[in-house]
Amino acid sequence: MVMFLIFLFTDLFIAGIFYAVYGKKRTYTEGMLLGVHLPASAAESGEVVSFMERYHRKTKAFFLMNTLAGALICGICFWYFSVFMIVWCVWLAGFSVGMIALLFRNHRKLYDLKVERGWIGSEGSHIMAADVKVAAQSDRMGISPLWHLAAAFLILMPCVLPTVRYYLRVSDDGMILFGCSLAVTASFAILHKVILGMRNRVYSEDSDLNMKVNRMQKTVWSWALIGAGFCNAAAYLTAASSMDTDGRISTGVYIVYVVLESLPGAALICGFLYMRFKKEKMLAGNRHPLYIDDDVYWKNGWYSNPNDRRLIVQDWVCSWNYTTNMARPLGKFCLLLGVGVTAAVMIWGCREMWKMDFAPIRMEITGEGLEITSGAADYSIRYDEIESVRLLESLPEEDYAGYRLIKGSDSAGKLAGRFRGKETGACRLYIYKGYEPVLEIDTKEGPVYVNSRNEGEAEKWNEKLKKM
Repeated sequence: MVMFLIFLFTDLFIAGIFYAVYGKKRTYTEGMLLGVHLPASAAESGEVVSFMERYHRKTKAFFLMNTLAGALICGICFWYFSVFMIVWCVWLAGFSVGMIALLFRNHRKLYDLKVERGWIGSEGSHIMAADVKVAAQSDRMGISPLWHLAAAFLILMPCVLPTVRYYLRVSDDGMILFGCSLAVTASFAILHKVILGMRNRVYSEDSDLNMKVNRMQKTVWSWALIGAGFCNAAAYLTAASSMDTDGRISTGVYIVYVVLESLPGAALICGFLYMRFKKEKMLAGNRHPLYIDDDVYWKNGWYSNPNDRRLIVQDWVCSWNYTTNMARPLGKFCLLLGVGVTAAVMIWGCREMWKMDFAPIRMEITGEGLEITSGAADYSIRYDEIESVRLLESLPEEDYAGYRLIKGSDSAGKLAGRFRGKETGACRLYIYKGYEPVLEIDTKEGPVYVNSRNEGEAEKWNEKLKKM
């Protein structure tokens, strides 16, 4: 149930973010409509209004369909988690590609319409613009990214506690939470550094106004990212406070963790909304607006300008997003590298989860001991570590719910890895659910329980081990 709620919330959050960023670029602002520079008369014409209404209907239908699909596939969590993750990755990839394709296709249609009708753009548009005074201040605005070191310190601080160190060693959940928290903090710090280093944008012929707008944007971005970093640290500290030798984090703590981890997203969204509101207010009195009609470089949806030496530029879709200059070889390489790494990680992760659920449990008796493999938390036992062996009709606990997973997998069909039972305490299970008898192997580190789907195999293991 916990994983269902986590992914349901995540899917709804993803859909909301995507819609806010990619689905609502419809109003005529700064001389642009859907990222295309148009004169106000063209934007208000019946032809363009009708075009935007069709685009709006398609967008709403697309997001509604994918949001419902994302919510429905969360039900697969109650079956095999590996199957759910594969379906979820396919849904996320399809949602992302479809969303971008829908936006870029309509952007290109509107651009072609602009060219066909001969609309030059907003009055006074320029192809490129530069403000030397503002450009010189690009890296001197905002708050220092070194603040993220404090958030990283808060995440590392619980490691001084023996109970936390023990939990990190024995529990997959512990290392996942720890690693993800540090990775998120590092990501916020890198993004913070990149944003502060970006070239300032020109909005007006008034350098002082350009300075004020760019300083405001970088300051808001700085505080939003710093706040997001500390929210992420607070979420991890909440989880770390529950780590102990019992090998379990309670459901209530996970719920608090999920709520706190959602706050970074909320901080970034609030920062973006405030930044947009503040920018519009500051530019409302701009008496010398400067429109940069660079549509020819964005006509396919991505930026491709061979005359621009920059590698990273601000995206037209969303002012808080950045993209690469595809006219530069390094820009293409960065895009392909990002897509390739993301695809490889998703495929590798799905493969590992598939193994956890569907790799068969095997026990091989060798000359030195036992080798148990299951696709998760494989285990070796030497003969001198075995204290006793016996055959049980069933597991000691009344049902499978009596065992809490510490490290390994707990799927619809099998249990594999380290568990803690109400009666048995710390133990290892390599069990197919619904199959009996069960072989109990007492070791110095606790009991190990193994069974097989093949009739009579557990009995053969018992006989062979007793002869050793």
